[in-house]
Amino acid sequence: MRRTSPFDQAFCIKTLERTLRKRDFLGVPSADQAIRREQLLKQALLSATSHFSDPPLPIESFPLQGKTVFRLTKPHYELVERKLQLNLKSCAPTTVNGRSQIVRNIKLLLKEGIPYRVYRLDIKSFFESFEKNYILNVVNNIQKLSPHSKSLIEALLNAHTKIGGKGIPRGLSISAVLSELLMQNFDQKAHWSSDIFYYSRFVDDIIIISSTRENPTEFLNELYSWLPPGLELNHNKKTIVDITARVEKEDSNTAPNLLQFNYLGYHFSVKNPTKTQVGNIKNGDLHRKVQVDIARKKIKKIKTRISRSFLSYIKTNNWSLLRDRIAFLTQNFSVYNPKAGGKKIAGIYHSYPLVSKEAPGLKELDRFLRNAVLSKNGRIFSKTNSMLSAKQKRHLLSYSFVRGHSNRSFVYFSATKIAQIQSCWIY
Repeated sequence: MRRTSPFDQAFCIKTLERTLRKRDFLGVPSADQAIRREQLLKQALLSATSHFSDPPLPIESFPLQGKTVFRLTKPHYELVERKLQLNLKSCAPTTVNGRSQIVRNIKLLLKEGIPYRVYRLDIKSFFESFEKNYILNVVNNIQKLSPHSKSLIEALLNAHTKIGGKGIPRGLSISAVLSELLMQNFDQKAHWSSDIFYYSRFVDDIIIISSTRENPTEFLNELYSWLPPGLELNHNKKTIVDITARVEKEDSNTAPNLLQFNYLGYHFSVKNPTKTQVGNIKNGDLHRKVQVDIARKKIKKIKTRISRSFLSYIKTNNWSLLRDRIAFLTQNFSVYNPKAGGKKIAGIYHSYPLVSKEAPGLKELDRFLRNAVLSKNGRIFSKTNSMLSAKQKRHLLSYSFVRGHSNRSFVYFSATKIAQIQSCWIY
């Protein structure tokens, strides 16, 4: 019998079996799971050996938030995709910093007392813009990747093209791995640039902190030349801000913002320290003050969800659902992540763990919630004010974004209840 190692790139029953997850058997009675297991593995092996030529096509598209997103059409195709991901990662590993680590690094660098310039950039239509020939060329040049894996990736991309897709399929798990491989050359050049103090990219969102010695126009042109064929920077989402002087104490008790920008759902603002904050520390030892808050766009989104929750209450008069929606927004919860095959922690703290204590965003959300509960004015709140009893209002006012964040308070909901809670927010 042939033995298979964890890094065996072959597509066989044993290697495909390692890609099975608990979610593959959701809704399947225990007595039938062995049969289900055998069927999935046999079908996956057939798809792998036939290069997805077994019907139907392995990919289909659907609209989501203004984008065309793709998914695999059959569960056994997912097993083949997972194995492809493992093969890619084992022979062409990529290092990707998480969102929180990136934000921590940015905050530390922004505190430095030297001049610097911040570029906040975005790649236009990231997944869709990669040229197919370039994708295949990069994949085929991965020396350790098996020929079978390479041909399966090409077959998947051909199926994607056949139904009108461009670039790499947005929404598939393997697309995240492919995009990181395709961007490796760009990332390396940016990291090695002499004028760059810090570079990071989170999918299509780029941040660069430079020395200010470079000419911004020439620097952006150079960045553009490093991008893979087909990719462009989105000039409508470009932000460039800088501090050209070294840090110094502010004479007044309040310091003006030197620069501010948004990145990864956070709002960053930088100020010089005041004399009361640093006392007799010399300018050469000073650090700037950096405040991290929730980005305005995200605050607006949460306010919209509060308003939609109250609007739904007008239509349904469902008090318990309104209560659960406000609890959900102001606290933290766990939700099953089917791609990861486990639970994911989310909520007001876990979505924004690095918000500064003095940042005003959470207090602003509390004021908005209080107004939603108590206001007698407005198209929505004037109606709900008369519908809610004094006891119900007190209950809603017991929820707080500030406390939910600082106490990391947790609320428990089933997957079915979470879907019901979120139903009025989908637009």
